[in-house]
Amino acid sequence: MKLDIGVLSVALVMGIAFSGCVSSRTHEQTLAELEKARHAAAQQAAEDEASLAEARRENERLAARLEEIGKDKLSTKQLRDRLTITMVDRVLFESGSDRITAEGMEVLYKVSAVLRDASDKRILVSGHTDNIQIGPSLRGRFKTNWELSTARATSVVRYLVDHGGIAPRSLTAVGHAYTKPVADNESEEGRSHNRRIEIMLYPKALENVVAEVER
Repeated sequence: MKLDIGVLSVALVMGIAFSGCVSSRTHEQTLAELEKARHAAAQQAAEDEASLAEARRENERLAARLEEIGKDKLSTKQLRDRLTITMVDRVLFESGSDRITAEGMEVLYKVSAVLRDASDKRILVSGHTDNIQIGPSLRGRFKTNWELSTARATSVVRYLVDHGGIAPRSLTAVGHAYTKPVADNESEEGRSHNRRIEIMLYPKALENVVAEVER
């Protein structure tokens, strides 16, 4: 539990102010409590920094292994203690489909070998599309891009469980449709970047990370 020194200091000062005249002994006790709180906060900050540094080193090791699969297959990005793997949809799926291709299975099998060595992580699989509406021929299966993006994320999760040996309790699937573009949807090149699957790894202690991602 992190200690907010600013809040604690104000509380102690307010306590002194409302108590009127304070004895020397009480004043010394207050200073001692404040110093103890400062020490505890500094120790907690040091522990948090050490944990973050270790998480970064581990993510660097994982990223190095993933990049061996091929930069034309996937890319990686680190943000603090999180590692995100991005794969464009053409590697994993045919146009308008949620069925993983043979090439996609090969790539995911290699990715899952790395993920198995990250058993201390939670894994969030996110599906993303461009902003082009689903064509009439596909609306029988996917009414909108929401259904398509969610179905693709779920297909990846099922593969990681059924063939990659990843524990189901470590995985979450979510579809974002076209709401989180990484490029301009005005060009085909931009749309091709937006059609993607992202696999985010983050510490199991951060169970609220999905809520943060959604903000």
